[in-house]
Amino acid sequence: MSESGKILVAAIDFGTTYSGYAFSLRSDFEKDPCKISSHNWTAASRGLVSLKTPTSILLNPQQEFESFGYEAEDRYTALANEDIHHEWFYFRRFKMMLHGSLGLKRDIMVKTFDNKKELPALKIFSMAIRYLKDNLLTTLNKSVEILADDIQWVLTVPAIWNDPAKQFMREAAQKAGIKEDNLLIALEPEAASMFCKYMPVEKGEHSFQSFQPGSKYMVLDCGGGTVDITVHQVQKDKTLIELYKASGGAWGGTQVDEAFRQLIVKIIGNPIFLKFCDENAADFVDMFREFELKKREFKGDGNKKVTIKVPVSLKETFEKETEETIQDALTQTAYSTKLTWTADKLRISGLLFATLFEIATGNIIEHVKKLLKEPEVKGTTNIIMVGGFSESHMIQAKVKEAFPNMNVIIPAEAGLSVLKGAVIFGHLPKAISARKAKYTYGLATMTKFVKGKHREDKKEIIGNQVKCKDIFSVHVEKGETLELDKAQSERSYNPVEPEQKEIIFQFYITDSDDPMYVTDSGCTHIGKMVVKIPDTSGGLDRQVKVQLIFGGTELKVKAIIEKTNQEVTAKLQFLDKK
Repeated sequence: MSESGKILVAAIDFGTTYSGYAFSLRSDFEKDPCKISSHNWTAASRGLVSLKTPTSILLNPQQEFESFGYEAEDRYTALANEDIHHEWFYFRRFKMMLHGSLGLKRDIMVKTFDNKKELPALKIFSMAIRYLKDNLLTTLNKSVEILADDIQWVLTVPAIWNDPAKQFMREAAQKAGIKEDNLLIALEPEAASMFCKYMPVEKGEHSFQSFQPGSKYMVLDCGGGTVDITVHQVQKDKTLIELYKASGGAWGGTQVDEAFRQLIVKIIGNPIFLKFCDENAADFVDMFREFELKKREFKGDGNKKVTIKVPVSLKETFEKETEETIQDALTQTAYSTKLTWTADKLRISGLLFATLFEIATGNIIEHVKKLLKEPEVKGTTNIIMVGGFSESHMIQAKVKEAFPNMNVIIPAEAGLSVLKGAVIFGHLPKAISARKAKYTYGLATMTKFVKGKHREDKKEIIGNQVKCKDIFSVHVEKGETLELDKAQSERSYNPVEPEQKEIIFQFYITDSDDPMYVTDSGCTHIGKMVVKIPDTSGGLDRQVKVQLIFGGTELKVKAIIEKTNQEVTAKLQFLDKK
């Protein structure tokens, strides 16, 4: 049974390289959870039809939305071919700017593809989400009339993202016209896990008898930008719990693209490559479209050569600037026997092409090996590979080779697992019943100064009270099990002044288990919490009980005046300046 009170659940998978959407009616979900519709996108320039479209957006010189996806790529390429693209704003693969950015603020800027202009990131993200939302509504209204309030929206984010990045995506969605109460944030590997729960997954010699109570499995979500890893165990009630905190890194498919770019740079030099990008933007886009196809097709055969079509303008730029031929340049590199470059064809030996995957696969395999040694993860025998990069034969082969005793499963729709799983999550948001804390979370507070216990430089006199400032008041410890919708922590705080109408707490995280002060090494400020206490009649005697609820995909807060048991407004603000 769907737990959503809405008629329809719609999910947007906003990826680093590709994006898309999917949806299902509550009535359909209750009959068949896997009856999920997605949209087919057409790349007009190549006649390709795909289930996702590139995360590329084009704005006109007036900074107004022009196009998204394949349309944006094709339009920008056409403008660049006529050399009239310089005043336009073209963005691609911009999602990764949010990865690992603990100091993320609402006014952060994002650079255009050519690095020459920049605009507020919130504007670009919200325009992209608005396009996907409006396209979905147009598709829906061709067959069924659905009002905006009848839809439960779900937006996917990597599980390794921090709280400011999640809040940024939520605000971008609200700016795109999705109401706050109608939006859920889904963590990508969790969504994929839920999709696999309903799919008959069978691969190779082993059939995957998962989702029996007690079974453990690892979800390896390899996307364009990030690789996101979670480990789940099935409970008696068939809900899932996270056994180890979500982890991973920026080891997605774009790492392979970067390795290819570096290969070209080593042959022609960085200044010439930058000049080529600047003067031949359309050719650059085409070259990496071509490389994307070869990257997906490559099976790791060292004896077969990979032929990539490269723009003639790249060779011409090099020869004009250096007055030497590409062939001459190649003989001076370590690649002279491993590749040939003739006109618009680059022929690379299979062994050399395989090395382009080494950084990504090396990081993934090393991290998974480390995870499997963790006490909580021991006994895990299944790895489910999902995400677009998991469709690469090379990645699949490397993972299977590294873990011969593991049952490595790749669902038939690995690239759509996150998207379709996000729809299922929208119907069953309580299916993940517990998660693990990625950090130690706490608030900066004051306490009574105790000589000998507290540092002298932390002493502060307020009125007739001697206080110790910058105390790290721990609410949740790293690795702690966080049950869904349950207040994991409850602390009481008092105003420091009788007329105070709000208490502002600065929010911190650390990898340490037992921090003393928020200024200790490794402590990072990630936002603030504002608790409104407008009734000042109690003076200093207005103790406020603060509850932080961590078990969902986003952090929530609740504040209660202890004397009156009255709940007061409390908000977490991760994107404001300190």
